[in-house]
Amino acid sequence: MKIEVALHKSSTTKERGDLLESLTEKLLSAQSYEVINEIRFTAVELDLLCRHKISGKEIYVECKAYRDKNIDANILKNLAGTLVFKDYDEAWIISTGNYGKEAKGFVSEWKCKPKEQATKLSFYDPEKVIESLISSGVIKKQPEDLAAEYMGSDNLIGEWVLLVTSYGVFWAVATLVGGIPSGVLCYYAKNNELVDDANLLSNIADTDTSLNNLNFQVPKINKNKIVNIDSSKAANVVQVQTGEDWSDYRPARPEDFVGRVKDINFIFNFFKNVKEGNTNTRIFAITGNSGMGKSSLIAKLRDKAENYQNKNKYFVFPVDIRAATGPEYIYSSLLQTLKSAQTEDFGDKNIDLVLSDVGSPLNSESIKLYL
Repeated sequence: MKIEVALHKSSTTKERGDLLESLTEKLLSAQSYEVINEIRFTAVELDLLCRHKISGKEIYVECKAYRDKNIDANILKNLAGTLVFKDYDEAWIISTGNYGKEAKGFVSEWKCKPKEQATKLSFYDPEKVIESLISSGVIKKQPEDLAAEYMGSDNLIGEWVLLVTSYGVFWAVATLVGGIPSGVLCYYAKNNELVDDANLLSNIADTDTSLNNLNFQVPKINKNKIVNIDSSKAANVVQVQTGEDWSDYRPARPEDFVGRVKDINFIFNFFKNVKEGNTNTRIFAITGNSGMGKSSLIAKLRDKAENYQNKNKYFVFPVDIRAATGPEYIYSSLLQTLKSAQTEDFGDKNIDLVLSDVGSPLNSESIKLYL
């Protein structure tokens, strides 16, 4: 589950910080705390000194409005240092970003300390922030049943995002066509009423969120509750094609390809290091001017991945990006790659792969299970 502080791209960082503060104060209020001092180090990172209305206990709260990067262990170590140095009763971190691997390790290690010490730090990741807002009555739980009923099936519903905007707080969920995100349904988080105000939806769509490439227009439904959506959103993925003989102007056939041995070996060594866990890197680029042979090289990589030495070790799916007409081509390419790998005995064939998480496609539930 995700939280995104959503503003227009032209908005100032001060406005983003104010939205984060608003969310944080609602969470604190639900826990019977009031803010007695604000320390703003940057416009998007706000530290608060708070006091419990009944016990008088003072806590230090650090806020992180992250979306595209994780909380790292150093942030948590610094929080622990502030707790000890300032001798606060407790310290909290409230984050809209997820925790990285080392940060998760720090949390686990801290929770193993004696209870008196372990309870002095509280870690509010997006899931815990949402859980607290729901339990306190600030928002309602995401309306999964309402969305599934509206669309006609829960198989057409993606991952939920809590959008904190200047227009209010909303539950937003991607609607799926052909297993990829196509549109968005929005609900008022305070009462789970469907947002059907066209102007409001347009304003939300204009904010900088992971969903803003999708269609925010509410899909129409007929008397049988079947949603009328644009099926063309599921793009037709085109693979890199090669020529029919050595003189063809199209990318070279693998049997006609000459040279680049060093580069090919480098790439397959990279694949091997990924498979054996010797590198955390997952992305590389083949660059060059038009006509230099990039597509020919990629076709050669596909061929080499299928030879007797590499068969069942590596799967290469070369996508021709020239066929792309919109961002849905990226989703379709990833989904088609994984489905094609399934047919080649890579992974469980019985998993119905659906790309339901727009911001982090590989975190989609079915894809995580498959991987």
